[in-house]
Amino acid sequence: MDLQFFRHDRNFKIDSSKHDVSHGGGSIIYVKNDINVSLVTGFSTTPDSLAVRLETAAGSICVACIYRSPSLNLSQNSNLLIFLRNICNVNNDFETVLVGDFNLPNVSWETGCVNGGVVGNNKSFLNQERFMNMFNESGISWFFTTETTRKRIVKETLQESLLDQVLYTNDALINSCTALSPLGKSDHVSVQIELSISLDSKDSKEKMSKLSWGKISFEELLTYSSENIDWDFKSTNNVQEMWDEFHGKLETVAAIVPATSVYCNNRPVKLPWDTSALKRIRKNKEKAWKLFDNDPTSVNLNYASSKQLIFENEEIKAKIKYEKKITSNLKTNCKSFYSYLRNRRKVKTSVPS
Repeated sequence: MDLQFFRHDRNFKIDSSKHDVSHGGGSIIYVKNDINVSLVTGFSTTPDSLAVRLETAAGSICVACIYRSPSLNLSQNSNLLIFLRNICNVNNDFETVLVGDFNLPNVSWETGCVNGGVVGNNKSFLNQERFMNMFNESGISWFFTTETTRKRIVKETLQESLLDQVLYTNDALINSCTALSPLGKSDHVSVQIELSISLDSKDSKEKMSKLSWGKISFEELLTYSSENIDWDFKSTNNVQEMWDEFHGKLETVAAIVPATSVYCNNRPVKLPWDTSALKRIRKNKEKAWKLFDNDPTSVNLNYASSKQLIFENEEIKAKIKYEKKITSNLKTNCKSFYSYLRNRRKVKTSVPS
C-alpha cells in the first residue's frame, strides 16, 4: 500500500521490579500518501505517544495515538497531560481525536469518575484522577463505557478490562466505533473508527480566513492598542462618523491577530438536545416553508409561520430539558456537562475584518 508513517520509539527505561519488561515500545501512525498530513510537534518529552494533523474537507483534525504506560513517573505523566491539554484546547482551530491504551483501570467510563475515589497517597489513583479531571474540564467525550478491550489469562484466571479508549473534542466527529479481533499476539482488541468527514479537499475547495483570537494574549492587544491607536474621537457631532472612526480603529487592532484558513463548510454540528420528535417537527417546518416558496400566498405564509413557531417553542423546551438533565447529574456524571459547556464556548463564526 502507498503509505507514509510517523513513529515515536520508546526512549525511557521501565522499572522491571514492578512490571514485565518487553523489548521495544512506542507508537506509529500510518497515513495514505494522498492525504495532506503533518507531524504535531511537542511529543519529544512524552513517552510512547505521538500525533499528526490531517487536512480535511471539514477543516483540520488532530489524531493522536496514545500509550500511557503504568510505569510512567510523575514528570512523564505531567508531560503527557500538558500535551493532551494543549491539543484539546477550546481555542484551537482544529478538532482532536485521541486513540490508544490510556491504562486507567479504576475509571468508571459511565460516570467519568475514578471508582471509589482517591484513597490516601495512592499514586495510581491520583494519576487516574488527574487524567479524568483533564478530560472532563476540556469537555472531551469518549466512546467506550462498558466494553472490554483487553482479555488475558493470569494464573489461570481470566482478566477483562477496559483500558483502550477513543476520545474526541466534537461529538459530531465520530460516526461509529467498532471493536475487532486483536492484531497478532496482542491481548488488546483492534478498534475501527469511522469519522463523519471527508478527507478529500476537492469536496470543498472554497476557504475563508478566520481570525484566531485565542493565539494572541489580552496583554498584547492592550499594549498594541494603547501605543498605536488614539482612542479620542475627531468628531463628536455625527454618530455615523464616530461609528466609522471607531470601526476603523477596531480593524487596526484586528490586523495584528493571527489568521488561519478554514473550509467554508466547517465542522459538522450536532445539537445534543435533538430528539426524534424534534426532528419530525423541524421537517414539518421545512416542508411548510418549501410550500410557501413554491406558492407564496398569505395562507401558506401563515401556515409556515405557525410551523416555525411550533418548532422554536419545542426546541426551547428540548434545550431546557437537556440542560436540566446534565446539571442534575453533574456530581455523578460530569462528562456531558463539560462537553456541552465546551461546545457552547466555541466561536462558530469568523470575526469581521
